[in-house]
This record gives sequence, C-alpha cells and structure tokens, in this order.
Amino acid sequence: MRTSFIRFGSAVVLVALWAVSARCEDTPNQSSNTGAKAAAIETQTTKAQAAAPTVVATKQLGSVDAGDVHRAIKAAVALQSAAASKVDENPLKQLAEAKVAAEKLADEKAADEKIVERKKAAAKAASDKAAGAEAAAMKAAAEKAAAEKAAVELGEAEKAAALKQSALLTALASVAQIEADAFGGLKPLAPEAWDYAKARHLLGRAGFGGTPEEIAKLHAMGLHQAVDFLVDYRERPALSLAFDAQLAERPSPEDRFRSQQGPSSVQAKRRQFEQVQIRKLREWWFHRMIQSQRPLQEKLTLFWHGHFATEFRTVRNTFALHQQNELFRQQAAGNFGSLLYGIIHDPAMLRYLDNNSNTKGKPNENLAREIMELFAMGEGQGYTEQDIMESARALTGYTFDQNSGQFRFTRGRHDTDKKSIFGRSGDFAGEDFVELILRQPATARFIAGKLFEFFTYENPDAETVDALASVLRKRDYELAPMLRNLFLSEEFYSSKSMATQIKSPVQLVVGTFRELGVKDVDCQPFEEAVRRMGQDLFDPPNVKGWEGGRFWMNANIMLTRYNVVADLVERAATPGKSQRGIDLVGALADKCFESPSEVVDYFAKCCFTVPLASDKREELIAFLSDLPPSSQWTDRRDQVNAKLRGLLVLMLTTPEYQMT
Repeated sequence: MRTSFIRFGSAVVLVALWAVSARCEDTPNQSSNTGAKAAAIETQTTKAQAAAPTVVATKQLGSVDAGDVHRAIKAAVALQSAAASKVDENPLKQLAEAKVAAEKLADEKAADEKIVERKKAAAKAASDKAAGAEAAAMKAAAEKAAAEKAAVELGEAEKAAALKQSALLTALASVAQIEADAFGGLKPLAPEAWDYAKARHLLGRAGFGGTPEEIAKLHAMGLHQAVDFLVDYRERPALSLAFDAQLAERPSPEDRFRSQQGPSSVQAKRRQFEQVQIRKLREWWFHRMIQSQRPLQEKLTLFWHGHFATEFRTVRNTFALHQQNELFRQQAAGNFGSLLYGIIHDPAMLRYLDNNSNTKGKPNENLAREIMELFAMGEGQGYTEQDIMESARALTGYTFDQNSGQFRFTRGRHDTDKKSIFGRSGDFAGEDFVELILRQPATARFIAGKLFEFFTYENPDAETVDALASVLRKRDYELAPMLRNLFLSEEFYSSKSMATQIKSPVQLVVGTFRELGVKDVDCQPFEEAVRRMGQDLFDPPNVKGWEGGRFWMNANIMLTRYNVVADLVERAATPGKSQRGIDLVGALADKCFESPSEVVDYFAKCCFTVPLASDKREELIAFLSDLPPSSQWTDRRDQVNAKLRGLLVLMLTTPEYQMT
C-alpha cells in the first residue's frame, strides 16, 4: 500500500491509496474492499470541500525515481553532508558542487556590491569637501588627495565586483550545462550571446513586455539571473488585489415551484447577477496582468486558461470560474500532476464537461476523453476508446454543488467495480486515473510541446520536444525546471523565435500598458475590445481553446486591432480623472528628452522587438519636429500629450507592433 500526501490549501489530508502496481493483479479480496475505498474517498473529499483545490506533486511512476534524484540534489546544495554523501556519481555530484559554488559567488558578489556603494559614498563626500574647500592651500591639497584616493579605491572596488560578476556568470552557465547533462533538455545559450534584444524577447514572451528601464535591468542581470528572476517569481510579493467572488442568490422552495410552471424572476435575476460579476472578474484579471510583479505567473495563468478551456456561457457560475482561475495561478509554474489533480476536482470543469451526470451504470465520457485528448496526452496518443470508457467510470460520482460552488463526491453514484485502464486493472478512482496518466510517455511530450509552442514557435521538431519532455519527466512533472531550461535555451532565442509570434489580443492590450509603464487605468473598455478581437476571457470558443497564431490576424480582425490600440492611447481613462487618453507627459516625468529623435528612439525601444528602419525613423522624427524639450512639457501638457499620442498611434498601428 502506498501512502500519498494530498494538500488542499493549508490543510494536509493523509490518504491511503492502493498502489497501482498492486491493482494490476486480480485478487479474490479486491471486490470486498471497494466499499471501504469509496467511503475513504468520500471522507477525503468532505474534508477538502472548504479548501482550495491545490495539491502537492503526484509522484511520477516509472523505472527511474526522479523525485528521489531531485531531493538528493536539493540536499547536496543545502550542504546536508549525510544526504550529499549518497550522491557519488557524476553528473549529480558535479551539479551539487557547481550550485554550491554559484551560491557562494552570489553571496560574495552581493558583499562586493555593498563595498562599492560605501566607496561611492566616501568618494562623493571627499570630492564634495575638496571642491567646496576655501581654507588654506595645504588643507585643500590634502582634501584633494583624499578625494583622489577615494576615487582610486572606488575604481578598485568596482573592478573587483565586475570580476566577481564575471565569475558568477561562468558558474551559473556551468550549472545550466550540468543540469542539461543530468536531466536532458535543450542546449543552453552561451552567456556572451545575451544582449538587450534577447532580454526584451524574454520579458515579452515570459511576461507581457516592459519599459526600456525594466528591460535594461533584466539585461544587466545576465542570462541566468534574468531567467531565475522571472521563473522564481514567488520570491517577490504577490499583487494585493483580491476579488470578492459572490455566489448567486439561492432560489427558495417557492421559486423552484414557480420555475416549474414557467419563467422564474429569480432565474432572470441570477442570470443578470452572473453577467455583471463576469465583467468585473474580467476587469480584475486585466488589472492583475498589467500590475503584477510576477508577469510569468499571470502569463502561465492565461496559458492554462486556454489549455483547460471552460466557457462561461456553459458554466454560468462566476464563483466557480474565479476558483478555477486561482487554481491556475497557484499551480502556474508548480507541478503538472497537482494541476491535473485539481482539474478533476474543479467545479467549473466538472460542470462544463457534464461530469455531474457521470454516474455508475450510465458513465459520461466527456471529462475522461478531453483529459486524454486535449489536456494531458494529445489526440490519439497512447490510449484507446476502451481506456476512455473505463476512465469515465473512474470519475463517476465526482460532481459539485451549484449553490455552494464546491466539489462533491457522491458515494452512491461512484462505480466501485474493477476497471482496466492502459492495460492495468483495479478499482480505480479519479486520483488513480491521474497517476496512470502521468505514467504514460505521451504525457510529458504533449505538455512540453504545448508550452514550447506557446512561448517559442509553432511546430517544433520531435527532437526538440523530446529534450524538453525529458526535463519534465525526470523532474517529476515540476514545471519550473523545464521552463528554466526553455528560457535559457538557444532555441528560445533563435531566429525562428524572436519577433515571429503574433500577439494575442490580451498580449496586445496588456503589453501596450506595460511597455509604456501605465499601471493605473480603467480596464472596462478593453474587456470589450479584446472580445471583438477574438479573445473573450472566461469564454473561449470551445473546449480546444483559442487557435492562436494566424487566427489573430485575419483580414476582418486586422482593422479592429489597429483601432483598439489607437483607442487605448487616445481614449484610455485613468480612475478618478476626467481627461481621456494616456497621460504620457506624466508617464515620462522622470525622463529627460532634448530632441524629437530621443523621444522616437525611446518609444521605439518600448514598442518594437526589432530596430526601426531608418526611413520610418526619420518620418516619425519629422512628425515631432515642433516638440519642445521635456523640461517645457508640463507647461504645455495638453498640446504635448496630443503630439505624443499621435506618435504612439503611428507606431502601434504598424505590422511590426503586432509581433513579439
């Protein structure tokens, strides 16, 4: 018997599950235990109803215990000598030693940076004192000498810090290469190939883009630290922007009676309530994507929303959709097994795919089929129609309560008889179904391929996908190591990838705000605009989600895209202010521009992945010919804002801006 720990929010429930391998043999005692198992499942789910549907990683089954390898590495890095002594063979020992060396260098670099700051302060104080001295010549000469000495010491400290930074980057590159050797994965980019354009590409794909200052900061970190900064987003504070999701009013017995006789006013009121709340939910998510300090978390939440697609027009329960959105956010770069486990307990998904009507004796195959075809394995990859039917039986009794918005396991509707899935037999339930899915070779390849296409480019070759899938499989379906390998790879920064992806409507709108550094904006008009461009949040077209790619750029939508970004610049409203349009004078208040060419170059860095052609740059400079220096902008705010907005509209309504 295996003991698995299943975590719901802060609560930990210890669940005894029969080992899958033990169920592979038919035994006389098996059927007698099915009732007890159903009762155990019912107890488990009752305890979980008041908590979030999040779990720790489901352990991968297979010939290699990747979880133990991962834990051994962590122990070695933490210098736990007892555990580290057990990891003797390369490259795991090399990896542990390289990580320890990199951590030591990082600490030393931080200490050197503090010395540089102290030296800067001392040099400035000495220089100021020497410059302002009006005492005797001897005293002035002594102070001048002290200032020169402080400047020399500062230069030496800066040189030492630069050398330490170089050593750190070399160590981090070594760690990445050793990890690739140990776990497979894509070939890392050489650290010296890292530049501003690649930093911009990383922030645009692993987030929604950023200002030139944010990109420059990412570039200064170096390749490996920049990737860690985005992937290890939990080290930064989460955005404090809660959404108070409310349940619709429960109908009274009288209302239920009246609804049986004809149209119910309570039903109409409930529909109206849900329509209002779904608009608020969309606006809330837009604000999160624009303001979050964790751009990769929100970008992945958007990915999982399109991957595990559910439609509001079918679910009609905003409370459940908000719960699902938070599940995607919690497990965004977490563990795919945990995420899949959450999905089979997710009320919105159970409602959308009709698992509430999946009962013993009358199984509904929708959820089981879509998990295999669209969510975990890929259409026709490693399963049969019989596997779908048997898996549907494993999911019988998994339902939800419409009024409370909580998952429910109904014992009397669950099929406790033996089932055969992927050639294995047992009295499987939904949790076992997830474990069996994670055993299939197709699963890691499918998820790795979907994430690669979302972040990099379409139709990668099999060798590329297999390399990325190797990391996912060997790291026990933890997503962060695979994403780190992807964002460090040569493929991610190749000519196939950079400036080749058509922006989705959400990327187009959110990215424009983030690139301009505009955080405080009324998002309500853009919720409708994104819908007109074909990406209605919480209402994808079907269970396959949005097609993406060239789907975003057909002839009918192109004019809409141009109009939307023009409206965004010209008519966006700031909460609490009456004027319309982005206040670019305010957004650029901390910048200094002496000429129109400086303004054009700044916005070009904001807007374009590739440099502007010289003729287009000259045309834009000519457009700003009468623009005064930025020191005079405040006195002519309305006039300057109008001119700057006109420039932005010209830039944002170009084909180049539609790409990232």
